[in-house]
Amino acid sequence: MNTDLGIIFKNLGIVGLDLIVIPFVFVALLTYLNRDTKRFLANGFGVNSELYLGFIGIFCHELSHLLAALLFGHRIEQVRLLKRPHPQRRGRDGQPDLALGYVNHTWNQRNWYQTTGNLFIGVAPIFGCAAVLLGLTALLIPSWFHGMLALIANPFALDWTGFFAALGGDSHPWVRWPIMILLSLNLSIGGFDLSAADFANSRIGLIGFITIVVALTVGLTLFNIASGFLRFLTAAIILLAVVLGYALLISLLTNLLVRLALQIKEH
Repeated sequence: MNTDLGIIFKNLGIVGLDLIVIPFVFVALLTYLNRDTKRFLANGFGVNSELYLGFIGIFCHELSHLLAALLFGHRIEQVRLLKRPHPQRRGRDGQPDLALGYVNHTWNQRNWYQTTGNLFIGVAPIFGCAAVLLGLTALLIPSWFHGMLALIANPFALDWTGFFAALGGDSHPWVRWPIMILLSLNLSIGGFDLSAADFANSRIGLIGFITIVVALTVGLTLFNIASGFLRFLTAAIILLAVVLGYALLISLLTNLLVRLALQIKEH
């Protein structure tokens, strides 16, 4: 049994970086950028512009909430994966109905599994939309996909040579690139941001999640079987970071394009 506190805290640091710090940074940046983009779209081109330009992302966003809620045994009350906003109407909270989709769910507050699941349900759109982007990459730009797999083959010694070699081997028809970019823009506008309700929902399950992660990491370290877990986890997070880094660039591009279009419209 390994009782070295230095190794235990080192492993906890790696897991904390992988599961909390890196995802939080991307979630915060993507949410800020895409909320800003939606604000400019709504103010400059009307609330329906978000629906027209981001319907794929909206659908994936709400579907991610729904699948995560079902996975954690929540009771689904109402679902609309895509809807037109109606600013002239009032929602249940008395505010204008600006929702582009929703998943209303309830859970047993005495059930730790369902309660902890709120964290995953709240942030599910970020990971769901990232999975869609990864799938699109594998389908449309397979050289990039193979490059990412080569990069994370050894997550503690990243293979950048293999990554760039795979990128340089792209011989696919050029038309795939504009398709990939257009789909990425749609996903960015509609999917890669969390609402205030999403963040509030996530906080409910945060303590339970941290408790589980700490207990699992300490237990695996004590029995000297943490290396495989850390290797897999780090590889997965690096892959996620590459995909979300691309999503961040697309979100920034989208934001700049919307601002430019608004400037042209006003002049």
